[in-house]
Order: sequence, then C-alpha cells, then structure tokens
Amino acid sequence: MRFAAVVDAVKTASFAALQLAVKDRRLARAYWSESVRRYHEMRGSGLPGRDPLEYIYQREWGRRSPNDRIQLPMPMPAGGGTRLDELAILASVARTLQPSVVFEIGTFAGRTTSVFILNAPNARVFSVDLPPEASAESLAAEGYLGTDVALVRQRQVGAFLRKTGLADRYTQILCDSRVLDASRHAASVELAFIDGAHTVEYVRNDTEKVAAMMAERGLVFWHDYGGVGRFRDLTTFLEMLARRIDVYRVPGTTLAWTPGQQLRTLMQRAAVSTTT
Repeated sequence: MRFAAVVDAVKTASFAALQLAVKDRRLARAYWSESVRRYHEMRGSGLPGRDPLEYIYQREWGRRSPNDRIQLPMPMPAGGGTRLDELAILASVARTLQPSVVFEIGTFAGRTTSVFILNAPNARVFSVDLPPEASAESLAAEGYLGTDVALVRQRQVGAFLRKTGLADRYTQILCDSRVLDASRHAASVELAFIDGAHTVEYVRNDTEKVAAMMAERGLVFWHDYGGVGRFRDLTTFLEMLARRIDVYRVPGTTLAWTPGQQLRTLMQRAAVSTTT
C-alpha cells in the first residue's frame, strides 16, 4: 500500500469503517474511498468545483428554461458504475447543450449512453467498448486495474440499451481505445464522456483521442475523479492537466469536466512541440 494511501486511511479511520471491514472488506474499501474523496473536497483540495450548466448558460450554448425536464429510462438500476445523481447531471448537460455529436468511451451496459440518447434526441451518439474477443485474463496481463478486469468479466455490452429499446439509436464501436481512429470524428464532438479503463496510460490515451474529436463548442467529462487507492493516478492526471487548462469537478460527485476547445488546443500544441 502506498504511503499516501496509509495517510488517507488514518485520516478517515472510524469505528464504522472497522465494523464494515469485519463484515466485508469490499464494503469497507468503498466506504473509505468515498470518505477520503469527500474529505479532500470539503477541505478544498484538488480541482475547484463548478457547475457545468452555468458555464453553458454563460457561453450562450443553451438557454435556461424552468419548464425543461430531463429523461431517465425505466427501470434505472441503482448501484455500480455512474451514480444516479451523476446520470442526472449528464442528462441535464445533454438536455441543455443539445450537442450534435456525443462520444463516449466505456459503454458497459449502456446506462450513460441511454441518458445521452434520451436527452439529446437529435444527436449522433457513438460509444466505444472492447471487442468480444478481449478476455479478462489478457487484460490483467496487460496491467489493467483489478476492478476493470472484474467489470470486463461480467460485461454485456449494450444490454441495458437493448432492454430499453434504444439499441438502434446509437452507434457501437468495438475496439481497444488505443487503436481508435479519432480522425473519423475530428472537430465534430460537442459532448464527450470518458469512463473506460482507469490506468493512467488509458486515461491519457482516451483524453488525447477525445481532444482530437472536439468541436469549437462543447464539454468533456471524466468519471471517477477524486478516487484514491486504485484511482489515485487518474485523479493526479486530471489535477496535473488542470495546471494547463481549466478543469473542474462537479461538486459532490466523481465527475470532472473541461471546455472541449481548451483541451483540443492544448493537445494540438503538445503534438506540435513533440515534432519540432
């Protein structure tokens, strides 16, 4: 265990956490991780909080309407993956922004995909996930995080979309995101969501691919920001990125976001500097 993880564990130690550890270590780990994330946010560490909807209104990319409503499909299972409150935030952004193209890395069952489809009904929605032949064993050998390997073992790509009758309203791309051809979507994406593999190598790759696809208008979101333990490198990556462009957290959630144009410009400059 890293020294930083030990320090965090001591900071948030409690009798409740000890009771959970006796009952189920996985529950205790989840409780500890969430407690540490909230602790850092409440003391003002990490990314600054900012409401993405307010940013959209300020840029006049969407209009504030007291009569507007978001849609969440029924049934919407709770637990695992993107939380219900986070899905509501993504739905609100999609509803207000009304992007022409949405691009998601990490389909899994398709809950977030369904939210984009329902709340941006005129958008072309693309979602990437691993091909069927990708095995959990091979991914573990490549250095995937254990939590990601466990998800690959149980995944049924797009199952929720088929169950809710939305499977014909998006385009499924089956490939490792490292070989994704971003040029096919260059300068077209207005809303992106990154929730694929969580190693820093994949998060960096997925961020660079999405940056190349972003249009002048739009936002990029990442999931699982603020995590500690296995997700600490992802959190560190985003906080390092925030030293160069505006990156924010959505308060009370694990969502982080940035204006797409800023991310695209940064990555373009980085590409030029490596070739000169």
